[in-house]
This record gives sequence, structure tokens and C-alpha cells, in this order.
Amino acid sequence: MPPTHQIIKVARTEDFSSIGKHGRYFDLVDFSVIEGFKVPADMTICSFKERLTEEFGTPVQCQRLWWWTRRQNNTYRVDRPLTTEEEKIPVVHTLAIPKWLNRDDYLVFLKLYDPEKARLRSEIKFDPWVLCEAIDLHRTFSENEIVTGDIICYQKILKTQDLPKYHSVASFLQHICDQKEEEMKRQILEEKIAGLEHQASADRLEKVETLIAYDQMKHERDNAVRQVNELRDQSTHAILKFSRCDLEQATEHFTDACKVGDTEYGRTYKAIMHGTEVAIKLSSTESLFQQEVTVLGQCRHPNIITFIGVCSKISALVYEWLPNGRNLEDHIVCANNSTPLPWQNRTQIIGEICCALLFLHSNNKNPPTAALIHGDLRPCNILIDDDASYRSRLCNVGLSSLFLQPGTCPPNLMERLSYMDPEFITTGELTTLSDVYSFGVIILRLLTGMAPLNLSKKVAAELESDNLHRLIDKSAGDWPYKEAKQLAVLGVRCAEMAREKRPDLLNDVWRVVRPLMRKPSSCPYFPPASPEVCIPAPFICPILMEIMKDPQVASDGFTYEGEAIRRWFDSGNNRSPMTNLVLPDLKLIPNRVLRSSIHEYLRQQKQQQQQEEGSVT
Repeated sequence: MPPTHQIIKVARTEDFSSIGKHGRYFDLVDFSVIEGFKVPADMTICSFKERLTEEFGTPVQCQRLWWWTRRQNNTYRVDRPLTTEEEKIPVVHTLAIPKWLNRDDYLVFLKLYDPEKARLRSEIKFDPWVLCEAIDLHRTFSENEIVTGDIICYQKILKTQDLPKYHSVASFLQHICDQKEEEMKRQILEEKIAGLEHQASADRLEKVETLIAYDQMKHERDNAVRQVNELRDQSTHAILKFSRCDLEQATEHFTDACKVGDTEYGRTYKAIMHGTEVAIKLSSTESLFQQEVTVLGQCRHPNIITFIGVCSKISALVYEWLPNGRNLEDHIVCANNSTPLPWQNRTQIIGEICCALLFLHSNNKNPPTAALIHGDLRPCNILIDDDASYRSRLCNVGLSSLFLQPGTCPPNLMERLSYMDPEFITTGELTTLSDVYSFGVIILRLLTGMAPLNLSKKVAAELESDNLHRLIDKSAGDWPYKEAKQLAVLGVRCAEMAREKRPDLLNDVWRVVRPLMRKPSSCPYFPPASPEVCIPAPFICPILMEIMKDPQVASDGFTYEGEAIRRWFDSGNNRSPMTNLVLPDLKLIPNRVLRSSIHEYLRQQKQQQQQEEGSVT
């Protein structure tokens, strides 16, 4: 169905003049603001001109209507005037009239640019579809690609000194092109900056997320370590509870036949519980019992007697049993005509005692006590396991404070006196250096085999006269004189009367003792004390108490079974199992020499066993 009405827009002279005020220099009319007329489709152009007369007051004979056309660059240009015949046809039919009848003609617009009166403004913003080019005056309209509706700008020529910033249209257009290029570069740069900022923001976000994840992982790790430490502490302090009936059955109601010792600390019985040999001690007093439970609950060390459990109702404590074990005093005096300890065993025992003391003195799990002090370090409180490579164990740890009170006379005073710190006797103050004094006397006793009374003075005198060889215990074998002198000097220093003159256990004593524990010897470390085969001490893991398969040296200088020491580290421990000191690192070094020795030892044992079996057959 054909349209009944048509919209016609009419541009007048004032519309041409207003367009320049808005900076659109290359468009003639802004049709978006021009009023449109809605006319019937059958109205002729002549009738429409009469309506324009009514609207604008312009007589019909003074009106000349032109066709406008919309160009490809979306600008509107006057195309051609309407003919008299075209003004007589209805408006609806004008859409079919060709806009230009003669293609050989051009309709162009000339625009004067007078630099003295106007200035081309650099802030003009051209739409992307506006094209501006300079005209080559030596070429034709066709060669310059000028088409109907184009605008040709021309200007007044000025003197050189009067040239404005843009003295020609060409220079202005060049400026616009440069400006466009700069704008494009700026846009590219801004996009690049925006991209970098976006990437930086993403990186910051990723970094924040990473930090959050790290904090969460660290928090989880700290919780895990804390739980491991709690579990380790729980397992370390785990004490089995026995009933009175259990202990009475194991000791036949504590008969004398089962009793193996009776001291000021209590009576000790040998018993078998759950198929395992144990030692049961009935404490002399309730306070002794509570003190020993508190102290031993903190101590797990290869050279401290192993605490198994308690029976609170009868103040009884259950310990590991050392087969054929005797105390160090019996070994020094060769009680019951026992074989004297070789010097290699003696240096080993000295090192083990030092390890145990370092462990006690560095134990600060029970504030405000900064360290555990043995307080009664004597050979009778050091047990030696004959069937386990002569390994030493400290016992009765931390109990002396209940006996050694100011103004009281402790039991067995004469036996204790030679090992008691002189400053403790005068001040009543027990410190770690009190243990160092006792340790010094024990070193000198193992070196000389002599009684403890005034032993330090005797050794010091022989050292001064260079006659130490007179005091060295010959029953221990041929002591290397250098090592013997080192121990003698160390023992005398430890047994100084004044505490401030005694050496530091870690920095001074351990530095001397530690190398002696690993000294190779042409003599066997442990001569057989029974028909049974004795395993050399260096072959035994101090944690598992078994012969090692994969010996590994830790940073404390001791050798352990690889699997055992790794489990020790994995459980959160960073301290030495032997000294309880913080390890410099957790690195392990394979002890290949020791492993070869163990393999050779096992090979010889197997070969000897096969020979014995063959001879029996």
C-alpha cells in the first residue's frame, strides 16, 4: 500500500549560517535539528511551496527548491534544483525522479577562508567518514576525484610575516593528520597501559591469593607440628599404670629372694611382667616417688635408665632390667674378681655420661626449672649393661634435692662427700656445675682406678711434675698417653673447688670427650665376658639398641640406624637423641666405613656359626 504522507525537510539560509557555529565545517546543514513537514502524498511541490509561504513568509516566486543527497560519507550536499515540470508532480512520485540528469556537470561549493577574519581551529573533531585532501591545481576535476557536492576551500594569500599558525588549508589538514596519528598512538599507548595495569592488578591479586594460600599452609603446618609435638610429648611422658596385685605377683609379694638392692632411695626387686624382665623399686618415701615420676617423665635417653610405669598405691616404679648389669663402682674396684674395664670402654663410658648430662642440663620442658640436675652423680648411680656392649645408664636422677637440704645430714655422707660440689656444701645451692664437679671426679677414677678422696689434688700434682703415668690404671691396658693426659687435665678442671673455674660442659668438656669416643684402637673394644658373643658398641644404634644395617652420621657426630634417626626427625625432633641439644642441621651422611665393618663382622659370625654347626654334626 503506497504511503499517504511524506516527510519533507527544508533548509534555509539561516540553517547554513548556524552550522559553522558548532564546528562542523565540512557539513552544510544539520538535518537533525531542521523542522520537517508532513505533507499528503498526493500534494504537488507547487502546493507545498504555498505552504512554505504561509510558514516562512517567503513568496512562491522567490522560492527555489533544490534536491539534497546523502553521500557515502554520511554528509548532506545540495544536488540540483527542481525543474518546473518536477514541481507539478505529487510528492510521492518525486522519489522516482533521478537526482542528476546530466552526469557531465558538477555541482561544487566554494568556501572562502580568510586568515585575517577567521582561524581554522585545531580542536575541530572530524567524524571518521569525513575525508579532506589538498587539490592539485595542475590536474582536472576528474583527476582530483572531485564529485558533485564536494566543497572546495580557497583562501586569501597573506604576507610571510603575517602567516598564522596554519597558513593554508593543506597545513591545517597536515596538522589534523598528525593530530590523528598522535591520537591513535596515544590510544594504543593508553590501551597498552590499561593492559599492563590489568595485568599488574591480576598479578597483585594472584600474589595476594598466593600469600593467603601460603599463610593458610603455614598455619596448617604449624598446627601439624604442634600436634606432632603434643603427640610426641604424650608418647614421651606416657607412663604405664600397674596395680598392686600385678607387682606383688611379679615379685612373689616382694620376697627377699627377688630383692637385688637396698639404698636410701628404696628397695629394688627383679621381676618378670608380661614375659619381660623388669626392675621394681619401692620408693622410701612418697615425696621421693613423686619426684622421680616427675623427673623421669621428662627423660628419654639411651644413657638414662628407662622408666616403664608406676603403681601409685605403693609408691612403686618399674624400670628396664639390665641383664647382668652392675654399677660402675663395682667395675672400677673389680668386685667379685670381675675383669677390669679396658681403657676403650672407660672413654666410651665417660662420653656417654657426658651425653646424658648434656641432655639433662638442656631439658627445660618444666619451667621455671631451667635444667634437670642429677645432684648425686656417683659411680654407684651409674649402671653398666655387661651384655649390651657395656652401655652406661644414669639412675636416681634428680632425687638428691630431697636429701641434701641445708642443716640436714644426708645418708651415706662419707660416700657422697668426695663427689659433692664444695660450694654446694657451703651455700646449699645445687647447679649444673655441681654435676660437672662430680663428673670430673668420675673421670679421674676411671683414669686411675683410685679412691675418690683428694684424687683431684693427687692427679694435679702428678701432672705438674709430668709423672701422670704413675697414676694411670695399668689394668685398663695401654692407655694412649696423649688421650690419658687430656682426660686427666679435663678431670682436674671439672673438679675445681670454685665453680667459676670449672669448664662449660658443652663448649669445653664435650669438645674433648667427643673425639675420644670415636678413637680407633688396635685392642678390642669389648673383650668377651661370657661365652656368648658380645657385639662391638659402635655397631649398636643408640636409639634402637640393635646392630645397625644402614649407619648414618648425624650433625651431632653420632651414628644412628638410618630409619630410626629419620623417624626421629619426622616426628618433629630437631635435637640430638644423645645430647638433647639443637642440631645444626638435619643432614645425614652414610657411615660407609662402619657399614663395611658391620658386614665383615656379621660375615665372620656367620662363618664361625657354620663351623660350629659342622663340628657338632
